[in-house]
Parts: sequence; structure tokens; C-alpha cells
Amino acid sequence: MISFRRLVSAWAICGAVCFALVNPSGYAVAQTSAQPAVQARQVQVDLFRGLADIFSRGMDTLTERLNRQGYSARVYSHGNWQSVARRIAERYARGDKDIVVLIGHSLGADATLQIAQALARSNIPIELIVTFDGTQPHQVPGNVRHLVNFYQNNGFGKRISPGPGFQGELSNIDLSADTSLSHVTIDKSQRLHAQVIAKIVDIVNKDLAATLQASKPKPKKPAKPKAAKAQTGKQ
Repeated sequence: MISFRRLVSAWAICGAVCFALVNPSGYAVAQTSAQPAVQARQVQVDLFRGLADIFSRGMDTLTERLNRQGYSARVYSHGNWQSVARRIAERYARGDKDIVVLIGHSLGADATLQIAQALARSNIPIELIVTFDGTQPHQVPGNVRHLVNFYQNNGFGKRISPGPGFQGELSNIDLSADTSLSHVTIDKSQRLHAQVIAKIVDIVNKDLAATLQASKPKPKKPAKPKAAKAQTGKQ
């Protein structure tokens, strides 16, 4: 006759095996509760060429590379910056709040800051701007979260400074010592392209994680017990 102790042990083993088959190591439960990472297609990258669209073909190369990696990237002449700013503003007003990244070379770099200034009037955020040897010493408006400025002291490139209300990250990277680069080749550097793509991946995921964390409901503090009122009266 099977003892009661052996019967209990058999049921315990059977239950453990069944649980492992349905939910091995609890991994599936942990996965479903985690927040998904941002998708590349949620990132809208607008790139801008410089003078006459002739000397900034590195922007076309970078656009193709971004699209191959799943991003939504388009390249324009610098003179089209106003139409791009309107498109971003209209999409934002409709609730299509893409993660906006702007990249430009020479006059195209100047165009990215012009867009930023225009969108700042409507408090539309820009996640990242990358400039390659812009020709004007712009100030970054407060709606920009990150700006990377690749430049050379070559008569064209200029440093960029924080403007009123700017509290983001500003990196001025002086490449004057790199003799392999010039104003007409800096936009074509595969090394710099790789840094730009790595920057997009890094800051988008970091800022998304921070946004998700901030959107979580905060636990309510327990209500303090009310002090008992002293009773007065005649005995």
C-alpha cells in the first residue's frame, strides 16, 4: 500500500513538471511585462544638402544607409526646409508625434536650425540634430534635446551655442586636425556616418525609456490617520 507521504510527493513532482512545461523558468511572463523598445520606423529622419545640391551627396548616402536599417529617412535641398517644418508641425497637430531627427551639411546644416526655431514656436520637440560644417554660428532653441555639431575651422564651419531655454545636450566636435576631411568631404565620411547612426540608436532608446518611466503611475501615499478629537462635556 502506498504511503500517504509518497502520494503527496508524487503530486508535487507532477505539478512542478506541468508548470515547467507551461512556463519554463518564468521567462515568458517576464518578457510580456517588459516595455518594448522603440521601432526604427517610428524615427523620422530628414536630411538636407547644401549649395545647389552638388557638394553634399554624403547626405544621400546616409539617407540610403538609414533606410536600409529600417528608419524613415528622406533627403531634401536646403531650400525646402519650410515645407519640411510645416509637414512635421501638421503631423504633430494630428497626433502623429514621430521621433524627429534632423541632419544637414553646410547650408543644409543651417536649415536644420531654421526648422528647430520654427517648431520651437509651437513647442514641438526635436530629438536630435546633427550638423556637418554649418556656415552660421547658430543658437540651439529649447525644443531640441540633443545636438551634435561636426565642424572645422576652415572658413565655413562654426561652433554652435545654447540658446535661451536650452537644457539639452550640445556637442561641438572640432575636426580641424583631421586633414583627410574638408568642407566638401566631411559629409561623406563613413566614420562620421557610423557615429551618427550609433547616436540615434543610443539617445532614442534612452529618452524613450525615460519617457516610459515617467508615464508610469506613481504609487499613492497612504493617507495619514486623522487625529482623534478630544471629547469635552459634563459628567
